[in-house]
This record gives sequence, C-alpha cells and structure tokens, in this order.
Amino acid sequence: MYKEQTNALHVEDVLKIRPDLTEDQAEEVIENIATNCPDTGTCRDTLDFWSNTMFPKSKTWGEFTVEITETLQLRVNVTANSFDDAVVMVERLYQAGFHILGAEHCVGVEFTDANNSDPAQERGETYE
Repeated sequence: MYKEQTNALHVEDVLKIRPDLTEDQAEEVIENIATNCPDTGTCRDTLDFWSNTMFPKSKTWGEFTVEITETLQLRVNVTANSFDDAVVMVERLYQAGFHILGAEHCVGVEFTDANNSDPAQERGETYE
C-alpha cells in the first residue's frame, strides 16, 4: 500500500488519502515528511497528520454515504402453459445459475443518500 521509507513516498500516496489536494500540495507534504521524519517509515497516520496539519480540510467537507443501485434486466423467452408457469420456470433456471446477469444487462443506475436525506432522491431523480 504505502512505501516503507519516506524517500519512496509518491504524490499518488498522498492523493489517495487527500484527493482534494493538488499535486504541488502533495509534493509539499512529502517534502515536509522527509525533512521532519527522515528516519521513520511512512504510514497512513503520518500522511494524515502532515497533510491535515499543512492543509486543513475545509469546514464545509463532511462524511457522506452514497448508495449505488444498479438495475439489471434480462428478457427470457420460454414456452409454458401460463405466465405463472413461465415465471416459475425462469425463476428455477435463474436460481440454478442458467441466467447470469452482468454489466451488459444494466438498464439503470441510481445514486442516493444512504441516510435518505438526498434532495435528488426526494424529487425522484435518477442517473442513467
């Protein structure tokens, strides 16, 4: 994951933890760690500490949980005595692994607030 020695630290390592920083800011964090912690290994805590000390997160930032819901769809033609029988047949085939749905069967994606406070969800907006 992160390099053991400070001198092996890369901009990408900092940006994994703080994607809001610019590459120049990430380089400053690396230089600061190299200057102030030359004999220690670099871990997530060190990167967190120095990046947040040097570039405090905006007070408007917050933690959010976004729920992604994909809708997959496959149409299956079967010969049966009734629609109900056809559904039972297709369900059994599906459960047995004959009908596997993947990315090519995606007919829609919805992004919502997992805490149900998303205004877009309240308006019924979806993204496809």
